[in-house]
Amino acid sequence: MGIPLYNRLKKQSHREIAALQDLVVDAVYATEENAVLHGGTAIWRCFQGQRFSEDLDFYFKPKESFKESLGNKLKSLNAEITKFRKTSNAIYAKVKSDRTEISLEIALRSFGKPVASEYEKADGAFIDVFTPTAEELLIEKLSAYKNRKLVRDVFDVYFLSRVVDEKKIREKISGTLKELPRPIDEQNLKNIVISGAVPSFDQMTEKIKARLST
Repeated sequence: MGIPLYNRLKKQSHREIAALQDLVVDAVYATEENAVLHGGTAIWRCFQGQRFSEDLDFYFKPKESFKESLGNKLKSLNAEITKFRKTSNAIYAKVKSDRTEISLEIALRSFGKPVASEYEKADGAFIDVFTPTAEELLIEKLSAYKNRKLVRDVFDVYFLSRVVDEKKIREKISGTLKELPRPIDEQNLKNIVISGAVPSFDQMTEKIKARLST
């Protein structure tokens, strides 16, 4: 058996966030069984990514009673909703337990054909969740990088480029790969890579293009 995720994280704050994420994931699936986890935390927890991710992002159309049901479940887990804002497209919430608080964002739409994925919890246990495929996550992350130019997104693309079936996505991403602008926060990557060397932007883009370009 491998080393539990909790012990692989270097910072105590990251350990506490990871533990709270697990509570929230459990609570979400207890109230919305068709929820689809995506974004950086899905890559980290379900695809063995090497980047710490703080927020939880889901796709699903919640029931009318979702806020109340989620709040009750979280209360039973010694956590609470501290912010809850719903728009026509999304729910933006914050959940707190003790001194730790995380963001929860829910896109109010169904996701086409999610896959069942094993989610690694902080204590080393695994639970099943729904996620997009690795290929869909890579396309999602490329789009996010184009819009906000954060180094965490290009690192996720770099990581996923090792595990995707490049034949499935080459045509969809070929134009995007031709010109990747530099991130606005490259220096931040060293703070969120969990283990191993921290590649530069140039090193990552060289590998991405070699793996995914025609």
